[in-house]
Amino acid sequence: MDKDLKLQDWEFSQRKYLPYEIKLRLSATRIRQWYEYYGGDVYISFSGGLDSTVLVHMVERVLDRSIPKVFVDTGLEFPQIREFVRSFYDVEILYPEMNFKDVLLTYGYPLISKEVAAKIRKLRHGNLSERYRNYLLHGDERGKLGKLSECWKFLIDAPFDISEYCCIVMKEKPLTEYGKRTGRVPYIGITQDEGFMRQRQYNRTGCNVYLADKPKSQPLGFWPRQDILRYAVENNLRICPVYGKICGEKGAYYNTGEQRTGCMYCAMGCHLEEQPNRYQRLRENYPKVYRFVMEPMSAGGLGFDYVLNYCNFIH
Repeated sequence: MDKDLKLQDWEFSQRKYLPYEIKLRLSATRIRQWYEYYGGDVYISFSGGLDSTVLVHMVERVLDRSIPKVFVDTGLEFPQIREFVRSFYDVEILYPEMNFKDVLLTYGYPLISKEVAAKIRKLRHGNLSERYRNYLLHGDERGKLGKLSECWKFLIDAPFDISEYCCIVMKEKPLTEYGKRTGRVPYIGITQDEGFMRQRQYNRTGCNVYLADKPKSQPLGFWPRQDILRYAVENNLRICPVYGKICGEKGAYYNTGEQRTGCMYCAMGCHLEEQPNRYQRLRENYPKVYRFVMEPMSAGGLGFDYVLNYCNFIH
């Protein structure tokens, strides 16, 4: 069984190297299979970002019909993203029950990555067995892949909480409730360039995840960034202006604006960015928002200046 799973992982991981035309056909097949399996009770999780804009176009072109599109307005998106989403006449907009400040106060700051934040939260607040705690801190006979990296261990004693719950509370929960209310299951615009954990997850599941607590279709899960940009160019897609313009040619496309448009001031992954990083760009382009994000909570802000300084992150 383990051998079969490893072979499956390898097969899924190799799909990103397929010729572009074959990727188009494979994604189209997965889109149709998902729609038919659930008898049309599907929706598109639409963030307004480049990946999900490509997803909307491809799903509706393959199925030759309009599909319900759902956007979660967390209040953390770029203004241009929110405006772009509202330019689609058939998008249902959901809202989280908690605002971002309450999430920070209740659960902690989103730092480093979901995986690292979860380990820190567990080490600080989890009711862990001694063996599991030792595994998170030092690794064990299974190896060191699951242990907390040495460079982040100082955060265990940070004077503020850290957790991965922000995305769960503000994005995943509203979509889960939408699925329960409507009986619909999602197409999601996850791609190969969205982090190691998502790549590894795709390599274990493939495009269509049927047997899970939360079924999902990720028909672009094996597409790298170049394929997304190429599709947008070749199909003359209207994309959110925050991305700027797509320039270049096959194999060497690039866009001139923001590269990623998740939550504007989420700190996950900020330490990996070249300068000017997301906070430096925020300071330059949205100075009022920057001040709000950086000011202490006692002054009505979100307290990121203290958190980022503690981590020695440039902002």
